[in-house]
Amino acid sequence: MISKTNRNFKSIEEEVINLKKQLVILRMKKITKQKVETHIIKKTQHKISQILQLNQVNKNK
Repeated sequence: MISKTNRNFKSIEEEVINLKKQLVILRMKKITKQKVETHIIKKTQHKISQILQLNQVNKNK
């Protein structure tokens, strides 16, 4: 059971890291005036916060 939750935590952590990398790239594109659909930035931020919130709730259980 512990290894499964640990593995799950690592996959969540990896997903958050990947989303943050994507967010940085999107922000760089925005700053350099490249074509960026700004709603994607907001959706990515929202997804990160959702994952972190669910992770926090599951830790408290």
